[in-house]
Amino acid sequence: MKNFYIGLMSGTSRDSLDACLVNFDKGFQLIDTATIEFSKDYKRSEDQDFIGKEITKKSIEIVNFLRKKWPEKNIKAVAFPGQTISHTDEYSIQAGDPEEINMETSLPIYADFRNFDIARGGRGAPLVPEFHKYVFAKEGVSQLIFNIGGISNGTHLVGNTISEASDVGPGNCLLDLMAKNLNIGDFDKNGDTAAKGKSNIRLLNFLLEKLEHLAYPRADDISFYYEIFESSKNFQKTISSNDILCTLVELSALKIKDFHVYCNSPGIVYIHGGGIYNAFLMRRIKNLLGVSVETTEELIDSKFVEAAAFAYLAYKERAHLFK
Repeated sequence: MKNFYIGLMSGTSRDSLDACLVNFDKGFQLIDTATIEFSKDYKRSEDQDFIGKEITKKSIEIVNFLRKKWPEKNIKAVAFPGQTISHTDEYSIQAGDPEEINMETSLPIYADFRNFDIARGGRGAPLVPEFHKYVFAKEGVSQLIFNIGGISNGTHLVGNTISEASDVGPGNCLLDLMAKNLNIGDFDKNGDTAAKGKSNIRLLNFLLEKLEHLAYPRADDISFYYEIFESSKNFQKTISSNDILCTLVELSALKIKDFHVYCNSPGIVYIHGGGIYNAFLMRRIKNLLGVSVETTEELIDSKFVEAAAFAYLAYKERAHLFK
């Protein structure tokens, strides 16, 4: 029997719902991908009931789309991570209804990955390191794989071992929040607005001091980053918008550098997630790290790495099953 799975993913930035059809029979094989947009209010909504209904509805839609496109594939299950509402080391709240998805697609649904991991002694995040190991690990090679979503996380692989895995700092979340505040859209396209500014040392040092107590490994709640940004309002009053965005890019890049140094500065670094589309952020990371920094595109489309990772976790039965 073929091991075909559909993996879903909507990250903390809530940009879109990504899906992929994968096969694990002979290593990893990406069969197809799809992306669906949420309703216009989804990204900024704080209504948990609306968020739950929306991601459930869109998940059913995208799963049925892939099933109809590939009717000959014997799909064993769907990986549905839900939409993160809040997360701590003790408990994770995910919006979405796996039972309804099961009922409407007639497919087994693996869900509640984060609480499943916490119940077994983990932190519930990041969960992608096991997939990083599966896809990237090479005997005798030290490398770092970063996922830059709303929050950045990193996986340090030494040969076939996960040496370190942790959330490391804000990825896109503060940049997207500032873009919204400036009414330039949901994000700063290519980092063009930030690139016009200069990093403000006082604001940067204030934010860095708020993060200096954080240790590795850890799982971050996005609300923590929003709170520290809000606490910097007095600094922001005298700083141009371009400079604030530039400072936030520097903050995200420096926290990635910190983890790189913590892991003894591996010479190979891969990056995936929405952050790769911020050209200014990518330039700063490459300059700060001073080593080879590449996206995952040659191995797997970076936009779908997390969806594929959850499909892999479903394949390994690392979640609760609804059927």
